[in-house]
Amino acid sequence: MSTFFLLYKQQSKFHRENKVAKLSKDQSLIATNCAAISHIDTAIQDKVKKQQAKLTKPEGSLGRLEDLAVHIAGIKQKKDPTLIHNLVVVVAADHGVAQKGVSAYPPEVTKQMMENFINEGAAINVLGKSIGARLVLIDAGINNGNFEDAPVVSLSIGKGTDDFTRGPAMTRKNAEKAVASGITFFNNELQNNQIDIVACGEMGIGNTTSAAAITAAITGKKTQIVTGRGTGIDDFTYKKKLSAIERALKINIFDPEDAISLLSALGGYEIAVMAGIYIGAARNRVPIIIDGVISSVAALIAVILEPKISEYLISSHLSPEPAHQIILDHMNLIPLLDLDLRLGEATGAALGLSLCISACKLLNEMATFTDAQVAEKIT
Repeated sequence: MSTFFLLYKQQSKFHRENKVAKLSKDQSLIATNCAAISHIDTAIQDKVKKQQAKLTKPEGSLGRLEDLAVHIAGIKQKKDPTLIHNLVVVVAADHGVAQKGVSAYPPEVTKQMMENFINEGAAINVLGKSIGARLVLIDAGINNGNFEDAPVVSLSIGKGTDDFTRGPAMTRKNAEKAVASGITFFNNELQNNQIDIVACGEMGIGNTTSAAAITAAITGKKTQIVTGRGTGIDDFTYKKKLSAIERALKINIFDPEDAISLLSALGGYEIAVMAGIYIGAARNRVPIIIDGVISSVAALIAVILEPKISEYLISSHLSPEPAHQIILDHMNLIPLLDLDLRLGEATGAALGLSLCISACKLLNEMATFTDAQVAEKIT
């Protein structure tokens, strides 16, 4: 168990004893929010399962939609959960390793795509509107980003990470600050708006390189096994990507059980901020829909910080990136969809959200056998 995680445990103990732990402001914020996360409500889930059996359908015939409604009910502690006020968050940041030519696109595409989100021309804009979700854009560290007059939340600590083939991607202090900023963002959003569920995605050229490196660091799997083609890179670029990851794993110091050291050595600011959003959501019993490989790595970072967060996660889809299946297996998550999506920007999460909405509507709006005067199964 990492020193940082032990500090979190210590912080919880100090809170119980009404004492003050010697943690920084950001460490204390992370520790306090992690300590406030509870297990989901299994008693409510049992009641919902019994209600499902009364609906006009053969028991279990709606498959995983039934399981999904039960899961959401347990998270929200409601027998009749509704998903009306739905939030989609896209977090964007640049990666220093992108300068090594590990992507099919140049680094400036991160900023250009944020501008596309602002102008409502991206896939997530279309999908978000189709399900009536509110979209929030976050600049977690875009190089040369200037969005002061645009509807963008600025959580930028640095203008992208450093090149992790030459040293840590960020300082430990900045990693903590980025996670803490994600928590604060979500808590503030919840104070100002009702949030029934949150779906998270990202944008950042080079971030599949970071995600693969973190996956290898946590699981111990070889670089070739966890590394995919990302944005559709050719063989030459793929070799550069593998080389960059292998060097980063070799020269950087990290502890696989210490989430902050992983972020510091190999991470991205958008990954850290998303991890913070997941912590904030779980603390407030808000279901979390994760998108592709990068947001799933962020989820695993959050789970390392507080294992109970895994109970709040819904995996929307499986991407072709090999690290994605490995990460989902590591968290015992089964994706809802397998559509070969590899875009990111919360597109898969938005589609998963539509299934969550349908699952809850089926639970709440279907008639029972008694109400519909339909004969039940012969026993």
